[in-house]
Amino acid sequence: MGKSLFRIGQVAKLSGLTPRTIDYYTQHNLLRVQRSSSNYRLYSEEALLTLEKIKKLKNKGMSLKEIKKDLHSEEASVVAIREIEDRITDIHERIESLNELPEAEKQRVCNMLETKLTKTLTKLSEL
Repeated sequence: MGKSLFRIGQVAKLSGLTPRTIDYYTQHNLLRVQRSSSNYRLYSEEALLTLEKIKKLKNKGMSLKEIKKDLHSEEASVVAIREIEDRITDIHERIESLNELPEAEKQRVCNMLETKLTKTLTKLSEL
């Protein structure tokens, strides 16, 4: 998604929620907010997606405490996935550099990288 930022009134119109509800969710750390130089609250497009998820979870009967836990665990999973993707990128870069090494050294590095990749994938499967 883009980098559009919306004031609370715009978010209310787009989400179908009241500014008071959005403010409540913001105060309870369910939504991330930025402040403009004029001190307006600015919400990203991601906040709109989060509001949709909150509405769906509330319709399923979840409490705000449960919703907050769900949102934060999802956020932690996203961070972990990004870290794993970074590790995989690093491994691919190392593999590319193997072409310059003698064959025995290539095999040793490949084995080491395979071990690291296996550990990383195991961590991912535990999420």
